[in-house]
Amino acid sequence: AASVVVGHPLDTIKTRLQAGQGYGNTLNCVLTVYRNESVAGFFKGMSFPLASIAVYSSVVFGVFSNTQRLLSQLRHGDPAGTPALADMALASVVAGFVSVGIGNPVDLVKIRLQMQTQPYVKGVG
Repeated sequence: AASVVVGHPLDTIKTRLQAGQGYGNTLNCVLTVYRNESVAGFFKGMSFPLASIAVYSSVVFGVFSNTQRLLSQLRHGDPAGTPALADMALASVVAGFVSVGIGNPVDLVKIRLQMQTQPYVKGVG
């Protein structure tokens, strides 16, 4: 969760610059976001990744360790056996595929929220 909170403002700037919105450079992008949206603009879209990071990490590490144990069972007949380098690599590939499947929808929501450039409207209604 700490990595999401610390890294999100920089990710927001990166996302805005990659979209080619005419900011020109990083400093201009930072100043424009701050002027138009205040500090809250740097944290747009953070709630969804923050809420899902625990599930994401649990699933990815769980898939990695269970795949590694399965491969050790198949190779050595003992799931607690020392895994071979090839087994660790294969477990990493499997965990990577799962991580992409989980991470992409979260990133899509995050990026769409980060690209909202209108300031928050308060007191409407």
